[in-house]
Amino acid sequence: MNNKIALDKFCDILAKINSDFTDYILEDWESEEKGNTKLEGLTEKEWLDLYISYVKER
Repeated sequence: MNNKIALDKFCDILAKINSDFTDYILEDWESEEKGNTKLEGLTEKEWLDLYISYVKER
């Protein structure tokens, strides 16, 4: 984690995290929450908070 990487490699890492987060929401988290978040949605702040929590847990 201390090795230097180029911007394109970092963007690849972000894309992977975003893909994993999407899978987490669609498969894991959705089944744990009440209602249908995919259809009802969250506020932008709620999505950001959830995303930050997800990233911190990784």
